[in-house]
Amino acid sequence: MPLHSFLRKVVLAVRPLFVKIMPQTDLYGYSPYRGYADSYCLPRHPDDFDGHGPQGLPVPPEWLRFGYRTSEGYLQSGQKDMAAMLETCPIDNARRILDFGCGSGRMIRWLKDYAADREIWGTDINADYVTWCQQHLSPPFHFALTTTLPHLPFEDRYFDYIYAGSVFTHLDDLATAWMLELRRILAPGGRMYITIHDENTLTLLSNEYKDHPSARAFRQRENFDAYTQCDFGMFSLGRRTNSQVFYNSEYFRKWVASLNLKVISITPGMYRYQTGVVLQRPD
Repeated sequence: MPLHSFLRKVVLAVRPLFVKIMPQTDLYGYSPYRGYADSYCLPRHPDDFDGHGPQGLPVPPEWLRFGYRTSEGYLQSGQKDMAAMLETCPIDNARRILDFGCGSGRMIRWLKDYAADREIWGTDINADYVTWCQQHLSPPFHFALTTTLPHLPFEDRYFDYIYAGSVFTHLDDLATAWMLELRRILAPGGRMYITIHDENTLTLLSNEYKDHPSARAFRQRENFDAYTQCDFGMFSLGRRTNSQVFYNSEYFRKWVASLNLKVISITPGMYRYQTGVVLQRPD
């Protein structure tokens, strides 16, 4: 057997194990579709959905619901988070909208009533999510797979409105590069809604959310107690796509101001225990 054929067989044999023990995004810059497989085929008429939601749109199967065991819980959480966002940062006359980190469409699906006369996109680094959305939620929406590299395939000043629920809570070293990339594609005067962990989050996690699984998980993380008790500006538990990032709100304001973004509002408890932030690109 030729050496190159033997090496290929070895690589194919060990790759599934390697993918399981190493974060896929560290290997590829994104999470590939069916990353455990050597090849795949997409059906013309996919049936991998769990019924339909109240908007008539398919609901993803449990394994694509990111921890939501029931379709009802998945739908209700998306509707609640979307309603809170729109109350804090209305869409108004935005013609082009981006869901940055759309997952399997938990929030974007609730913009269906707006999609008839607006261009609405979702992006994510997980190909399983994006592929499912492309097959089941397009139309009325548009979706694109991206990578951990701070670049999005859109023109400068393309979007009037961008939102990112629980995304900057997982961006550490590349947070500045990603914020600048979102600013690049945001039109002058356009608004951005993001959620962050901050000192208000810590208060909520110590009180009404103290028994939440995330609160228990945070308390078990190395350095959590030390970081929360010091005069922190920002800290990260874990690294890269596994990070949990926390900001001091004053530090956060200074950071985004240095990127020429204006803070319109900072509202605790907008996204469960996360803080909702509305930013604007100056005219």
